[in-house]
Amino acid sequence: MNRQKILLSCLLCAVLTTTVLFGAWTFSRITKAYQYATQIQAAAPVLSETSLTLTIYGDPEPARPTLNMFQYVTAKNIELRTATKDPQGNDININFKLATVKFEKLTEDNFKGLAGGLDAHVTVGDLFDILAKADNIDVDVLFWRYHDMPALNATGVLTGNVEINLSVQVLPLMGLSAAAYGYKGDTFTIKLCFIKPIDVNIENPPEGQKVNGDVQIQALIKHAPEIQVENVHCWTDTGWNAPMQYNEITGRWETTWPTYGFGANGWTSIHVRADGVDRKPNAPEYRYPSEDRIGVQVDNPYVNSFHTKEGQWMWFDGLKIDLQQDSAMWTRQTGFNFYPWTGLTLTAPEYWWEGQIRFNSWRIDDEQGNTLFQSNDPTLTITEQTAALLINNGGNARELKCIYEQV
Repeated sequence: MNRQKILLSCLLCAVLTTTVLFGAWTFSRITKAYQYATQIQAAAPVLSETSLTLTIYGDPEPARPTLNMFQYVTAKNIELRTATKDPQGNDININFKLATVKFEKLTEDNFKGLAGGLDAHVTVGDLFDILAKADNIDVDVLFWRYHDMPALNATGVLTGNVEINLSVQVLPLMGLSAAAYGYKGDTFTIKLCFIKPIDVNIENPPEGQKVNGDVQIQALIKHAPEIQVENVHCWTDTGWNAPMQYNEITGRWETTWPTYGFGANGWTSIHVRADGVDRKPNAPEYRYPSEDRIGVQVDNPYVNSFHTKEGQWMWFDGLKIDLQQDSAMWTRQTGFNFYPWTGLTLTAPEYWWEGQIRFNSWRIDDEQGNTLFQSNDPTLTITEQTAALLINNGGNARELKCIYEQV
């Protein structure tokens, strides 16, 4: 068995079989034919003169809505002619005919199809040209789980005057630039198994939760046994990003997000991305990225500065506040959000605007504007009591006002 026959049969599998089995799913799968072709050494197909068995890494679940839509369908004289382009700009032309079709849903996960009079011709630029004919096609599709990963078995049996002709001009593999494959006979069987290689799911924090302080982000990453997980990374829309580490105790990938150090309060998205890697000896390496995203609401206490004149309040920003926690020291400009650790100090300058205004007080008000706390010392030390006022029992953050007055 030579490498060209295996490779070309894989291309036939990726294009012809998806056309026959998955209908509207065809277009997305045709544009991935290049990816399927480059999986050849990792997929390890089994090819005989009359059959092909192949495992391909890909999520089968997008096929389910299409199959459900066409359940219990009986039709005659179906003909499809279409032209489009793939992401690389190659022209895709499909001429597809079926004399009869009967398709039904046997169970929630099992579908059965019978068709007659297949006459299909598919071209993708100058990459490849496929012609397929058969008197009858018997198709069985079964969704199942492979080590808790979504999987799909699809078996297509072509019978009666089967003819398959395929020519390839350009292939992205080790100098293989032109080849052809042909088959004529009574029966040809194609058995496909699609397995989702990797799945990322953010479990903590929950979708839509209000968060503050240091938040532990946990992601459950499932993968097929043959797939390794690498490059697990987390980031938010506020500009924070960090790698994640695997915790053998929890079985989750974890990192800690300091919500107070990046961006303002409000809604933001958390993203977790990972690579599933198929790595075998003496074979190319194949990577399958997966990502999950959730939305959360950041709500940390925040510092704003004001100055008063003749009873009128005026907001201003850019006031430099010195912060210290143990031996760590840093400076922030109002307004900024922060987390009220016990022992944290915030020191405001005694005078600002070239001495035109001077410090008056730190103040915390409730939601109705009633004063809960006030200190006239420019240095405010966070205690358990002030921390409890800045983040109330409902988990809602309050504003810490730094108030100046006209000299």
